Parts: sequence; C-alpha cells; structure tokens
Amino acid sequence: MSIMNNVTRLLAAKKIPFTAFDLPPEKLGASETARLLGVDASLVYKTIVVTREKGKPVLAVIPGPHRVDLKLLAAALGEKKVNLPTEREAENLTGLQAGGISPLALLNK
Repeated sequence: MSIMNNVTRLLAAKKIPFTAFDLPPEKLGASETARLLGVDASLVYKTIVVTREKGKPVLAVIPGPHRVDLKLLAAALGEKKVNLPTEREAENLTGLQAGGISPLALLNK
C-alpha cells in the first residue's frame, strides 16, 4: 500500500477494510476532493481544529459541505466559547499541514 499514515495504520492494525486514494499534494477542500473522487461532497469528511479557552484543543469531524457550529460545539464541551485557530496555529497544534489534518492528529498529544 502506498499511503501509510496514522489513520491507515490504525485501520490496518484493527483489520478494518478501507480504500485509500492518492490526491494531489496541494491543499484541497472537501468539495474539490469529492469532485476528484467522483463522489457526493457529503461523503467526504473534514477535520476542523478547535481551541478552547482552557484545556486541550479538540478536533471536529464533519461532512464536507457543512460548517462547524461553534456555539453548539462549545455547549457540547461545557465551554462558554471555542475558537477556530488560524491555519498556522492549527498546523502548529497538530504537526500536520492544513488541508491534511487527520482525525487522529491529536491522538498522542
């Protein structure tokens, strides 16, 4: 297999069947990715880094065409407010490039 990252390693270790797709190296949004794969955008999920006033950041995984509702997320976390970091801040928090942040990016952090 040509694509090995935290997600594919976890799936392989758990013997969960999956198909990995090679995509261009430039940053793509969920809509562009769906178009390249020939699937509906609602089948492509994106990982959104969200920071809290206190405590560790969280990752919200949402369908491609949707936006994270910060007020609902804050309420679900028991927080007064959560924020979207800049791309650079998200990259510093996860160690991954924006556009390629894995849902498992904070697994060991």
